[in-house]
Amino acid sequence: MIQYQEYFSENGDKVDSSNLAVINLDIEEYKVAHRNLIIVCHDVFILYKGGILLVKRKNYPDKGIYWPIGGRIKKGITTEESLKQKAMEECNLCLDNITYIGTSRTVFKTDPFGHGRGTDTINLIYTAKGTGDLILNESHSEPIIVTKANYKKIRDSLHPFTQDILDQLFKIKGKKLLITKT
Repeated sequence: MIQYQEYFSENGDKVDSSNLAVINLDIEEYKVAHRNLIIVCHDVFILYKGGILLVKRKNYPDKGIYWPIGGRIKKGITTEESLKQKAMEECNLCLDNITYIGTSRTVFKTDPFGHGRGTDTINLIYTAKGTGDLILNESHSEPIIVTKANYKKIRDSLHPFTQDILDQLFKIKGKKLLITKT
């Protein structure tokens, strides 16, 4: 199986991606892109305080549902750097031992802009160890730390994407969670 890899090169030359970075994307431009394109995102299941951090979303899609930290990948920087920035912005945690675990696609009937065309995302999925003091931004609320002991109680309330990943992460290999880099 081919592992996820990023290539910053063209015609044998290293690409200086600094000119690709978008500092502030105009919201109207992003609404058009969101309405018409598949959005490439990253989500991270953060190992924090003995379990896995989930947060309740305040925005569509899946408003009011528990989800991992994540969102659209920032252009012009590595996915890991984008994920670190996203975690700091959304929950004030530093990420260590970031491990790519797979890719999925999520399709929702709702969207955050009210354009009525839903949300369609490709998601690069990661695990990581989170350090620092948890402080959520305005897009999230009600953080929970999911452990193997309490997972069964909340599993049915989660989106199938989150269920599937947590099902795999809580499988025991010996006495360790499948999250190997903690």
